Amino acid sequence: MNYAEVLLLAYPDLDRMIENEKVGYLERCYQSAYFFEPCDKFAEKLMEKLEIRNRLIDLKSKLDCLYSRLDDEEKALIKFKYCGVLPENKFDFSLRTYFRKQIKLLDKIKEYLTYLNVTEEVFKRDYSKLIYFEVLKEVAEKKRRFKNDVALKKMFA
Repeated sequence: MNYAEVLLLAYPDLDRMIENEKVGYLERCYQSAYFFEPCDKFAEKLMEKLEIRNRLIDLKSKLDCLYSRLDDEEKALIKFKYCGVLPENKFDFSLRTYFRKQIKLLDKIKEYLTYLNVTEEVFKRDYSKLIYFEVLKEVAEKKRRFKNDVALKKMFA
């Protein structure tokens, strides 16, 4: 699974990820008296948590910008494939065209992400080591095998 697909899968949960980082940061601050480590190490950990949150906020704003550039059909295709949300109406094209459109859309999204300075190298450096994205990759691989087959049959039957 490439980085663009992982980002599309993570997009609906980014607000929750940001909130979790905020809560973790505040918990750490409130309970600072109970951590028996040097102040400089404690401050470094706090700064790391704050930096992770800021990176997630930046990613969310970039993905919001990306979604604003897509038309309604492209949004429906993304929601169907990556979020599991069935569109209101069935797609008015064949299954073969659906797969072609998905490939074309993924290429378009990668191009937009490159324009927004979210390349594969940036993803690996800044985001891939976060626990959210590691878990998301594993869950997505397992989930993808079963869910798409049933949903595709419903949409194109």
